[in-house]
Amino acid sequence: MKITSIAAVLIASLSSVKADGEVVTVHGSGTTNPSKCIWHIMSLFEERSQIMTRLTYRAVGSSTGQAEFLGKDKETGNISAITYNDFGAGDIPIKKSDWEAFNAATTQNNIVHLPFAMSSVSFFHNIPGVPDGEDGIKLDGCQLARIFDGRIRRWDDSEIMENQNEKVKAALRQVKGEIFVGRRVEGSSSTKGITQYLHATCPGEWPEDRVQSKLTDWHVSTNPCQGSGGMTNCIRENPGSIGYMDSGHGWSEELAEVNVRNKRGNYITSKDSHARGGIAAAASAAAPPSSADDDWSEVEFLLKDGEDTWPITVMSYVYLRKDLKLTVSDVMERGLLNLFLESLYDENYFGNCEKLGFSAPPASVIATAKAGIEMIDWDFGCTHGQPEAECLQLGGMNMWTKETADTTEAIRGMGKFVISGKRRSLAGVSIEDIAGAEKQLKATVDNLNNVISTVFGNDEEELVYVFESMDKVERDVDAALVLGALSFTLWACVIVGFIIKRFIFRK
Repeated sequence: MKITSIAAVLIASLSSVKADGEVVTVHGSGTTNPSKCIWHIMSLFEERSQIMTRLTYRAVGSSTGQAEFLGKDKETGNISAITYNDFGAGDIPIKKSDWEAFNAATTQNNIVHLPFAMSSVSFFHNIPGVPDGEDGIKLDGCQLARIFDGRIRRWDDSEIMENQNEKVKAALRQVKGEIFVGRRVEGSSSTKGITQYLHATCPGEWPEDRVQSKLTDWHVSTNPCQGSGGMTNCIRENPGSIGYMDSGHGWSEELAEVNVRNKRGNYITSKDSHARGGIAAAASAAAPPSSADDDWSEVEFLLKDGEDTWPITVMSYVYLRKDLKLTVSDVMERGLLNLFLESLYDENYFGNCEKLGFSAPPASVIATAKAGIEMIDWDFGCTHGQPEAECLQLGGMNMWTKETADTTEAIRGMGKFVISGKRRSLAGVSIEDIAGAEKQLKATVDNLNNVISTVFGNDEEELVYVFESMDKVERDVDAALVLGALSFTLWACVIVGFIIKRFIFRK
């Protein structure tokens, strides 16, 4: 069979699948913070489904995710209540005025907040010679406020060279030029979080009117960075830089973190706080609503008390409307979305998100979220005009179910609408293998860098001399090998000539 014929068959098969309604889609948009967590769970669904599924998530920031959920014009602020995504997501609750406007345009208490992950926002830096962790640089709220407002412009400023930074003074003195300060461009929960922290810890330096998710009056010395990826590049490509982002992203990029002062006065990194349960502890100290369809706008997790509690903790939410069948008309898609949301609270799926730096909310908050899922009008009956034989639901129950990786359910596990942990793809396994090899290679490179740093420290001239010497040695070795090869060839010619003269010409 020709390639063109094969392609035609595949296209025809795909078309027939779509015609049968078996390509089931779910589309969300919102915060970049838990995007890797959401993408991970979505990829598992696609990999483990027998029929074709397509789950997508646009990481566009909390403000945009809310606007697309509310049908909000970002210029005028008007809310049309036309929902452009199947679900929205953000690290900030929908503010009260928007919550009221949406409910007024639809039905009372139509918005449901589903809190599903706790995480943190932190400050990261690229100061040569300053280590990551507890021996790194330590900055309080006022020092950070002055850095981001252009009043502290150099790392060797006397205000930074205080007792808590005694261990890194030498490195700070070596930084050439002014501090490169990165800040987000579009509205983001990370900007909201750090401006809240700066105001709460140093109101004299950072007034309340500068607590915003999209700050427009940044100091002229700051540098715009687009999204978490752009912020990563800003920090990594500019020695002497500082910026902020969701901690999980910074950890995955292995950026060095600033030790920030918490409510107890302790300097700590978000990574150490997470390891000690300090991010989840912030949620336990808050008082969220008892119902998912209440107004959540006053919920915040800033500067909660605790020895290891992280001061800039955020909750990630999924936003849904109760009358979901008006925006997601296909019953199969509503069923898949329902199972996806349940997976946010399933250890078999959310468990890997914890490896990315996220913590599950307290049990009471999870109970509220699960009750919120039950508030949605899923309408798991047959769609209008659908033949009885094609009905996907029986008795109003969602036909989409899961089979765990640890339990084999013969026959049922092969069902069309079973997300089976037993199904895996070679691509998925290969990606895990590549990730492991990449991690091992990076560890080797880091070890070599540590050896070089230990031997030569931060003396750039010495390092240049060493690498030039190594290059010279390499050239000398190459020359020696060439001469050795020539010498061997010449001696071979001499021996051959001797043999010819001795044994051939004598005859």
